[in-house]
Amino acid sequence: MPAGLMKVQTLTSEMREQLTSGVRSSVVDIIKGIAIALVVYGHTAQGMIHRKWCVGPGATYSDEFIYSFHMPAFFFVSGLFVMSSLAKRGSRHFAIDKVKTILYPYVLFAIISALIEPLIGRFKSSTKPIHWSTFLLSVADGEAGWFLFFLFLCLMLALVTARAPAWLRFVAAVLVALLAPHGPFFVHQLLHEFCFLAAGMWVGTHIFRLERMRAAPAALGFVLLATFQAGMVYVFGAAALFLWPYIVLGLTGTAGLFLLAKLLDKHPIGNAIAWIGRASLGVYLLSAFAQGATREVLLRGFHTREFWLQLFLPTLFAIILPAIAWHQQDRWRIGWLFRWPF
Repeated sequence: MPAGLMKVQTLTSEMREQLTSGVRSSVVDIIKGIAIALVVYGHTAQGMIHRKWCVGPGATYSDEFIYSFHMPAFFFVSGLFVMSSLAKRGSRHFAIDKVKTILYPYVLFAIISALIEPLIGRFKSSTKPIHWSTFLLSVADGEAGWFLFFLFLCLMLALVTARAPAWLRFVAAVLVALLAPHGPFFVHQLLHEFCFLAAGMWVGTHIFRLERMRAAPAALGFVLLATFQAGMVYVFGAAALFLWPYIVLGLTGTAGLFLLAKLLDKHPIGNAIAWIGRASLGVYLLSAFAQGATREVLLRGFHTREFWLQLFLPTLFAIILPAIAWHQQDRWRIGWLFRWPF
């Protein structure tokens, strides 16, 4: 039997085992939980910075450190099961599913945000009138909510390149991202985020081997990677979020998160974070509303701008309340918010 065919059959068998076992990877869910919590924290901190409630090098460093890896981690995780999903569903159903679960909520929440902007704009640090022509353009180029928009495009690019060797796809993605002329934000963002999704596709279901790793090497690896990440962000500053430093730090930061998730796996704290991770889409879509409401209650009801209260409570409620909504979506009949209902 040709070696290539044997490789395909082996890979398909590995995929089938994970797809039919009914066991969900808590390590991956923990990664998603940590990453979405950092997303919410970052948005809360940025809101405080825009209002001049949080200033200084510490605030800037915190923002740069988080953004050096938390979004790359999402793209990496999204790439892990692309090939297994394609093997299970086929290309057509894969594409339709991504339209229903990624593109649909992106468009829906862009419309919801535009419709309620006149009502909530006065509570925001800055706002501007909605012009529908501008709004439609923002939806078309991803500015209405860049993550889901670019995740969808990256997954479609993964679909187009699915037959290419995994290593070649990743190397080509890195080279194109680094060597392509600097173009519009749309193209620049797509090229760079696809590197991480391609890396996830390369690792694929081999990520389950991490669950067999011993705690001591995982702890040592996490400390070393976290130290490297902190030092590089300190040295590069804002430049850590561009070109090759962003690719390097996105990968090392994601690796560090996986080692941390390994340490938290099977622990009550890890179980709680995994619960949040399973609701990461709901948290991403709904967190801004819970965050803003909590901030305004503290500001107008309790008349406080106290730093830790304004940082901690909006972040906490913006994680917990949307996660509850996600896990209760069937009982509350709100699943249409997160997935095309027909």
